[in-house]
Amino acid sequence: MTTASSPDRRGADVAEQAPIALIGLLAIGVIVAINFLARPDSPAGTRLLDAPGCKQCGTVVAVRRSAHSVPVTFVEVQMPDGSLRTVRGPGQAFSVGDVVEVRGDALTLRDVF
Repeated sequence: MTTASSPDRRGADVAEQAPIALIGLLAIGVIVAINFLARPDSPAGTRLLDAPGCKQCGTVVAVRRSAHSVPVTFVEVQMPDGSLRTVRGPGQAFSVGDVVEVRGDALTLRDVF
């Protein structure tokens, strides 16, 4: 008789794995909580909700540059509805917190009043 077919051994395996599974679930819960609390709060985006003529405006939340020989910049823009748009373009000078208008694959810097 093998130990894998023994009913007593299967119960012991479950009892040994339960704490590990619980620790894994707890770690996942902590990661979700940290990511939820780390979402950028966009005060500029809330001012844009009532801005006339600026339905496609959002706030820059990330700017990444590629490591390739041709410089490409990826700009992530959080829209007032909570969606996140990534725009790819040549080395543009946008910073996190800038308010921009998204027009297809182009971004235009906007003034916040």
